[in-house]
Amino acid sequence: MRMTTWTVAGWLALALVASGCGGGKKGDTTPAVSDDGDGDGGDDGDDGGDTLVPPERMDEIKRTLDGRRRAAARCLSEAVNEGKATREARGHVALAFVIGRDGRARNVQVVRSSIKNPDVERCVVGLVEQADFGRLSVDLDWSYTYAFESM
Repeated sequence: MRMTTWTVAGWLALALVASGCGGGKKGDTTPAVSDDGDGDGGDDGDDGGDTLVPPERMDEIKRTLDGRRRAAARCLSEAVNEGKATREARGHVALAFVIGRDGRARNVQVVRSSIKNPDVERCVVGLVEQADFGRLSVDLDWSYTYAFESM
């Protein structure tokens, strides 16, 4: 079946209208976070429902983690220098953690690692635990992956 120019234009117009309508609330694409369970509702005026973290704060958190890539690479180079990893070692370390209201990461866990080196993994976990992400109105679940290339 061959589509005519008008059929293609009609489908494009329909797609544009559908995408422009939205229909849902604007925050639908921003991850929701939950209260930390201490029952105080925080100082954010939260009514007990999910609270959204503004996209700008999410970008800041990502930039903070991106800024630690060089330090993460040093984790591998130190392991190589100490003979705990080969020069050909490469892979990734995927982490999951919670950024608390105080801006500190807690419960940092390696959820996936192809580098399979406990020294490198511990070092990367430590980098995230030392980071200051800035205060938040709620606890925020986060994940991040550091990639390592061969030396």
